[in-house]
Amino acid sequence: PEIIVDIDFNDEIIRRPEPMTEEQVIELVDELHRHGADTLLVRMGFLGLLPYHTDLSYPLQFDEEDFRASYPGSAEEIDRLAERNRGWLARYRAALEMYNPPEVFIRAGHERDMRVVIWIDIYDDGYPGFHSKFLDENPHCHWTARDGSHFRGVMQYAWPEARQFRVRQARELLDLGADGIHLSTSAHSRHLPSVQQDDFYGFGAPIVEEYRRRTGVDIRNTDDFDRELWHRIKGEFVNQLYRDLADLCHSRDAELWIGLQLGEHIHLAANPYFGDNVVARYANLWRPLVTEDIADAINVGDYEVLDSADHPYWLAKPSVPADADLYAFGARQYGPLCREHDVKLYLFGEWLPGSHQALDHLLAQKARIILENGYDGIDLHEAANFEGGRMIFLRRFSERLRGVEPEPIFDAQ
Repeated sequence: PEIIVDIDFNDEIIRRPEPMTEEQVIELVDELHRHGADTLLVRMGFLGLLPYHTDLSYPLQFDEEDFRASYPGSAEEIDRLAERNRGWLARYRAALEMYNPPEVFIRAGHERDMRVVIWIDIYDDGYPGFHSKFLDENPHCHWTARDGSHFRGVMQYAWPEARQFRVRQARELLDLGADGIHLSTSAHSRHLPSVQQDDFYGFGAPIVEEYRRRTGVDIRNTDDFDRELWHRIKGEFVNQLYRDLADLCHSRDAELWIGLQLGEHIHLAANPYFGDNVVARYANLWRPLVTEDIADAINVGDYEVLDSADHPYWLAKPSVPADADLYAFGARQYGPLCREHDVKLYLFGEWLPGSHQALDHLLAQKARIILENGYDGIDLHEAANFEGGRMIFLRRFSERLRGVEPEPIFDAQ
């Protein structure tokens, strides 16, 4: 199975006291390669800013006035985070003055015969103190409530201009030589307080008009309507985004990877991030993505908690069996059709622990899960977890996937 290590370049910048240099990028790629990584998945976006050389984004800047007015923390926390963010963005700007990050990652990976896929978060375009240039200029392209309020930073792809923005972004990154584009449903805005009413968002004009065209009903004025049809219409618009991006990627002999959740819906909870509320959702229309040659790979359990079948998050997903082996469920949901159409089935590796012993134990479990359920590979999240003398655990994971149990390095307890 393929070992994909994702690199959140934003975290690489924030964890260092000085700007990350081009030499350090190359060193990181080399270390990952030598310890077993086959493919790099490089995150090139955060909170609405695009951290590479582009005119599609504002310069890397921090709007402290907006942060202080809208971040839901204590005064002490706000002061601490404001200071951190000022330093973070200064180091980021300094790094971008020295080099273009995706270009260096792609070149370094290719020199080591590694694939380099660029990771784009399709719902992570705003946060207190941070702005998307596109959404500032096109605020109607947010997920919208009946009352006209927006789910900040969460883009609604029912609007053609929103889809065109993503295609332009992907084109720029493919022009640098990326081997593909990966689309994730990660969204930092979901950490923020929001209205707790289920399905509060999803009333943008194109969705309302399409529902009215099919049924004659204006969903803004009644609660008596077919919600599954509504969810399906929203899902169809998202699939159109995927089609547009697949056309671009495949015209460049590049791949399109799509992160998908378990169950019949993709949903966005808010406050808490993994709560049992569903402020926005759409139908998970994944089968056409496979049968119509749109997706080259599906990343299963995208930003979900598959390790915790008893988590309240799953209460909002009745199509997922309660207390099931969620890894086996994901393989059953997606695996047969993906194999039939030669679409890769990857597993999102979730968050890794800080303890060395816990990390080695968890990676041993993940290796067993992948092999037992027939996944084609895993997206290990993220490279920072293997830095600082921890690359040995990536090597041990690689050995386990090859069927070789590494020597014990911890005392049995």
